[in-house]
Amino acid sequence: MSSWRQRILDSRRGRLDTWLDAEDASEQTEDEVDSEHRINWLNSVREWDAESTLPEELVIRLFGGEAGSGGLRFAVGNALLKPLQDGVTASSDEDVELELVGVSAGSTVLHVRPVAGSQQSEGDSSPGDVVEEPSSTSRVMNSLLDAVGTLEAEADFSEWTPMLSSLSRVVSALDKFDLSMQLRWLDTEGGVRSTSLTETGKGYLRELRKSHGEAFSPIRRSISGLVTELKLAGSAVIKPAASPAITVKFEPGEISLVGWRLGDHVHLVVEERHRITRRGARSVTDFVYVPDIAQGEPGFTPSDEPPEVEVSLLEPGELEDGREGRAGNG
Repeated sequence: MSSWRQRILDSRRGRLDTWLDAEDASEQTEDEVDSEHRINWLNSVREWDAESTLPEELVIRLFGGEAGSGGLRFAVGNALLKPLQDGVTASSDEDVELELVGVSAGSTVLHVRPVAGSQQSEGDSSPGDVVEEPSSTSRVMNSLLDAVGTLEAEADFSEWTPMLSSLSRVVSALDKFDLSMQLRWLDTEGGVRSTSLTETGKGYLRELRKSHGEAFSPIRRSISGLVTELKLAGSAVIKPAASPAITVKFEPGEISLVGWRLGDHVHLVVEERHRITRRGARSVTDFVYVPDIAQGEPGFTPSDEPPEVEVSLLEPGELEDGREGRAGNG
């Protein structure tokens, strides 16, 4: 090498060494790389539109024999998606409804987003306000990923006990079709995080079934009372004679089939479903209508009145004085 080339290299070496020392030598995960890329892109867009955000999406990647074609058989979708939605519901006291918006190849990849309007309001805010709290959907999805990650790590699952039943049905669906699953959440601010449910996590949940049997047994109770409110969105308020009003939830489309009217005295069976609260308080209990069930069926627990538990969708003190509520359109 000629002397002038050597002199140039020597003069630049100090700056090169300084630049290399400043570089982060640690290896980034796939989530960190994708998060950095999405955040940089969003920051560039916000130079032109400060209110810009990225769409939220849950990416579900299935691995295994039934996922090789890149398609989704109806049998797999029916077995997997409903318990996954139930797991999302049980992960928080906030209502987030999901919808499937696409299926792509790469094993089988399901693209799921929150239904427009299903998120709870974060409060009134004016344009330009900085919202430091994550969205309600992000809180719910992070809880779901935390629970699945806890299963995969075979760690203490007591915090997520209300989710055991729905996650057990997810595992049963995966086992039925010899599948494993990766969940990947993409939030509005560019963040990406993922977790997987492999044979390790599925095996741990099978062990939990043995030690937490009560979490997998549905508790059903009878309720009698006056119908004081009906909402086509899927809920009714029933006022028993000697206890506070109860909000009863319905699966989509079921409330239009019962034929109730305001003021009717009805007898029904409900199933208790527990949800985790984000404030760390006791779990919220939903009462879900069970159609066409006889009181002698297995799993039915007779009760004249529901237990004293916090009931979702009903504000404290509302309708407890026995006054009839208004009928709403949901």
